[in-house]
Amino acid sequence: MRQKKTLIILILVFAGLLALYAGLRMYQKKQSAQKSSSDKLIIKDMSDLTSISYNNGQDLSFVKRNGTWFYEKDSEFPVEQSYLTSMASQFQKIEAVRKLKNGDSLEDYGLEHPAYTIRVKDKKGTQTTYYIGSASGDNYYLTLDDKSTVYTVSADLLSGLSYSLNDMMQTDTFPTLSSGNLKKVVVTSGSKVKTYTSKSKNDMDSIAGGLGVFTFGDCQNYSVKDKDLAKYGLDSESRVTVDITYKDTETKKSKSLTLYIGSKDKSGENYYVKLKDSKIVYLSDADIVKNILNP
Repeated sequence: MRQKKTLIILILVFAGLLALYAGLRMYQKKQSAQKSSSDKLIIKDMSDLTSISYNNGQDLSFVKRNGTWFYEKDSEFPVEQSYLTSMASQFQKIEAVRKLKNGDSLEDYGLEHPAYTIRVKDKKGTQTTYYIGSASGDNYYLTLDDKSTVYTVSADLLSGLSYSLNDMMQTDTFPTLSSGNLKKVVVTSGSKVKTYTSKSKNDMDSIAGGLGVFTFGDCQNYSVKDKDLAKYGLDSESRVTVDITYKDTETKKSKSLTLYIGSKDKSGENYYVKLKDSKIVYLSDADIVKNILNP
């Protein structure tokens, strides 16, 4: 009986030690996390940004309205939101690698005439100007506002600044098509209508040769107006309409889209094309388009 009581006591003591050990581990982790957080050198911590402007060879300025970023000079420009979302996140809260003490002149850090000047504003109305100068190993020199203090920051901060406006354009995508997932294609040119279905393998194989390699080329107009469609041969009287029904390769669901094919450009090497529900006019290689028009 005495041995049984001793065993129970030992088990309880062991369980208590395990609980104590677990508690100490949690405390140490919490202290370590707090220390790591306090060790960070935060230069600026703003609320959600609503405005970003800078020059990278182009004067670029973007504003955020109702959760969406717009190009300030032309709100119809289709901005790919991920570029601005990422940039706003980077400049909203900047962490320095180190703070320079008793530093040299701004000129020695490339900050007398900085490589980048970035002006931001947050939803509270707070405005800040960042200046980025020369490289320092894997980092860059940065100062802000009155230029009284110089820091080094990670080169990652510059990652979004090199993109041109065209790089940040939200363009259309064309699905992956082949005779395997095409279900029906109807090509209408004036009064002529040609229908291709999966029931006629030879016909579907022939037009799939063009649709399977079709891509959008350079953008010619990112916000075309109805009155300007005729310039591209894309008005309702001139265009060729290609109605496509296909099975999506990822969802396996049936989908449809309509492609408009217009006239050739001046070089004769491309056709003007656009999707029915898009405002963007593109060029597309003439040889590929011919394989859709005359497979």
